[in-house]
Amino acid sequence: MKSTKSFIYQAKDYVHGHYQNDRLSLDEVCKFLGVSNSYFSTMFKKEVGQSFVEYLTSYRMERAAKLLSETNEKNYIIAKKVGYIDPNYFSYVFKRQFGISPSKYRMEYVESEK
Repeated sequence: MKSTKSFIYQAKDYVHGHYQNDRLSLDEVCKFLGVSNSYFSTMFKKEVGQSFVEYLTSYRMERAAKLLSETNEKNYIIAKKVGYIDPNYFSYVFKRQFGISPSKYRMEYVESEK
């Protein structure tokens, strides 16, 4: 049990350090940890309550929301910074996560700060 928690922690840590890489994948993390994809996927979901891909996406979207609220960088630059090559797909995922587009999120954040 302790080793499971340890490799889940290592996987999360790896995501936090590499989420900007658009090629970050389940395969890459499993290779890094030296475990099989199926074992890792089962244990990650059991421990974290979401799949690895859901976790990665959520983490990227949290980082994007922070950048949108704290910088004036263009959306396509923020998309790249959080691991998305296609800014349209980034906007789609962001809207699915938060219910509003990145641009609207930024506008609402700016309005709430006034």
